[in-house]
Amino acid sequence: MSVPTTVSAVRPAGRPGPDGATGPAPRPGTAAASGGPDASGPTLARHIVVIGGGIAGLAAAHRLTGAGLRVTLLESTGRVGGKLRSGEIAGTPVDLGAEALRVPRPEAVDLARAVGLGDRLRVPAATDAALWTRGALRPIPSCRGRDVLGRARTADTYEVSLRAAVPQLFEAARHDGALLTGVRAVRRRTAEQRRRAAEERQAVERRRIAEERRIAEQRRLADRPGTAGQPGLPGRARSGPLVPRPRSGFTRPGPGPGPGAGADVGCAGPESAGGLPGGPRGAHTIPDLSRGGPDYLGLDGGAGTLAGAVADAVRAAGGEILRNTPALALTRGPYGWEVRTAARTLLCDGLVLATPAWTAATLLAAEAPLAAAELSEVAYASMALVTMAFRRSHLEGLTAFDGRCGFLVPPGDGHTIKASTFLTRKWDWLSERAKDLFLLRTSIGRYGQEEILYLDDADLVSAALRDLGEATGLTARPVATDVTRWIGGLPHYAVGHPARVTRVRNGLSTLPGLRLCGAAYDGVGVADCVASGQRAADEIIAAEAA
Repeated sequence: MSVPTTVSAVRPAGRPGPDGATGPAPRPGTAAASGGPDASGPTLARHIVVIGGGIAGLAAAHRLTGAGLRVTLLESTGRVGGKLRSGEIAGTPVDLGAEALRVPRPEAVDLARAVGLGDRLRVPAATDAALWTRGALRPIPSCRGRDVLGRARTADTYEVSLRAAVPQLFEAARHDGALLTGVRAVRRRTAEQRRRAAEERQAVERRRIAEERRIAEQRRLADRPGTAGQPGLPGRARSGPLVPRPRSGFTRPGPGPGPGAGADVGCAGPESAGGLPGGPRGAHTIPDLSRGGPDYLGLDGGAGTLAGAVADAVRAAGGEILRNTPALALTRGPYGWEVRTAARTLLCDGLVLATPAWTAATLLAAEAPLAAAELSEVAYASMALVTMAFRRSHLEGLTAFDGRCGFLVPPGDGHTIKASTFLTRKWDWLSERAKDLFLLRTSIGRYGQEEILYLDDADLVSAALRDLGEATGLTARPVATDVTRWIGGLPHYAVGHPARVTRVRNGLSTLPGLRLCGAAYDGVGVADCVASGQRAADEIIAAEAA
């Protein structure tokens, strides 16, 4: 039995004729061809469909609605957020997916501020981590001014870090002039990279200020009495400008030295974040990295709350979010795109695909077979997060947890877990909410080794506990556990991945109004995905304004 299909057009059909019949709908986003009020009145906002409700799709929808465009977001599952996922354990809210927002790439932090979460940004209480290798927790080595977690290291701390992690290197350097020369060369390159990074940050800041001034001037001209629309955009409704408004309360640290210019990052409590001038007492702001602040922030209540806040902002701006509504097929028609779902077909002027690469490949197979073939080659890794709650009293006397936010595990050491995060040590808000509990989580599953993820939950918990006991001396049983599987959760960037992404985007350039975004293209972090979604939206906005 076929499913009845209805058409949701950008504009309603034409006015009824003398016989009561309804004429064909005009081109989406254009005025009616007949005379009268329809011909001279303002047009409706152009319609953009975003497919995928992860943080990249939400960021794109937020940017598009902020520019006055009509947006419909389709999410195939029952929730939005993608790898941002909130949950709870032992009655305490906790992230079951990504749990931190990088500061050096500020798009995610800026988005949190834009949707009203600025006062909930939190600096980590502990940033020091270890490497579990050769039977012990060891300091993490650094290279080129940053350690393997991306934390800033100065030239002064570079040698100290290497001495702690690889003492044999400096012992050998005493008797090996070539090795000592190499170490000094790396330090010189680190200083040069810091200088270039500082120059780039200053240039970006100058461009940002110039762009905000330009936008403010355009809005000032548009708001003058008698102005029918945005300058250079005749016929556009004043209520839906295509130029994004400057975000109220927008703040960003002033230009300063680039990454690596600050002191070595250690433990930083909330007091190091300071407060917003004139803001509520206790409010937090982004720390100045040039003074040794952390490279990432969290959110009180969990990073997963960002997705819900962005979704609420999209709805408040007039956007529509349809959950449990997968896109089944895409067709490029004479007047735009047709997006078929099980219940209806959406007509739109523009389209943002914020889906995994394999989903994008399926949807684009008919319209862009070469690009679809490239996308189908993007590999994905799976993983599981085992989150556990222990009685704090059970950790007394275990120094492995003191002052650390967790540890990493090299792939060649033969252990099941690949990392562990001491959530209670890392985030003060968790420590305050669960005063009698210690929360931590481990991650399991490496690329090409996903078969372990199909063990049942009890076996995964047992494997995690076995490794934790060996690494830290913990022998207690948890009072609560949660196993979250992310099957095909992270794209695996093989050699040549940037070139593949370039070929895909170049191949899709002949299809007007179509953009891709998400973890498969521009980076897998939360901030990377937010930036990718905003880039796709900005390109759609620019095309509509042209």
